[in-house]
Amino acid sequence: MEDMLKYLQEILRNKKREIKTLEERYGSNKSRINKTLENPCSFNFIKNMDAGRVNIIAELKKASPSKGMINNWLDIEKTAILYNKYKSFISAISVITEPVHFKGNNRFLKIVKNVSAVPVLRKDFIFHESQVYESVDMGADAILLICSILGQKKLNRLYNLAKNIGLDVLVEAHSAEEFRRACDTGARLLGVNNRYLKNMEVNPDNIKDILRQADTSGIKDRIIICESAVQDIKYIKELYSMGVRGFLIGSYFMQSKNLKYDLDKMESELKREGLI
Repeated sequence: MEDMLKYLQEILRNKKREIKTLEERYGSNKSRINKTLENPCSFNFIKNMDAGRVNIIAELKKASPSKGMINNWLDIEKTAILYNKYKSFISAISVITEPVHFKGNNRFLKIVKNVSAVPVLRKDFIFHESQVYESVDMGADAILLICSILGQKKLNRLYNLAKNIGLDVLVEAHSAEEFRRACDTGARLLGVNNRYLKNMEVNPDNIKDILRQADTSGIKDRIIICESAVQDIKYIKELYSMGVRGFLIGSYFMQSKNLKYDLDKMESELKREGLI
């Protein structure tokens, strides 16, 4: 666990160094900010989430702290184009931009936007206003905000800033307490990550436990996204019956030996179960 905490601390240190550069670009550069605000996003991410079916957010990532290198040969453009052929169940593409532990890159998101007909989520460790402006400049339709690394005031501030410039926001929780905090932002997109950020352990039942404890009246108009541990239709069907409509799938796709085959199989199974 100590090693896992070390990786998180290293990521946040790296991000703080990046933010110094971003502050120079956005902090006092009113013209740059104004240009960003002149071309706001249009909440396409939520618009593309269909409440009447399963919505898969298909991820692009080369590596992760828990698995190491997953797909060193990943062709970002070709894979994004392939994902786009499965709009019957893929509602969005997630792009990890963190460069050290996930081997991401900001240009990956721009590549995907150039070929994508579905909205794109930027997944990174965002904790500063300049990163929100940067996400718009990159072309993201939505960003991830992680409760575990943000106090409530900063979480609310970043959420409101993102919404004010047209970005949808996926607010991620790892526990029941964090889920309540995510709800308090007013976010419509609530993510529950079954992989604990601090030790990288996966618990597929985490989302079930959190939803059982949740105030149902407070989440009836929200879109719940399950993150991590999504690998089979049985699990998707079970969570769908609990009101979960979104599923973020990364490693399962990235480890595939024949991604087209696996996407065809998932599409046919979802159709057979009446989930799309």
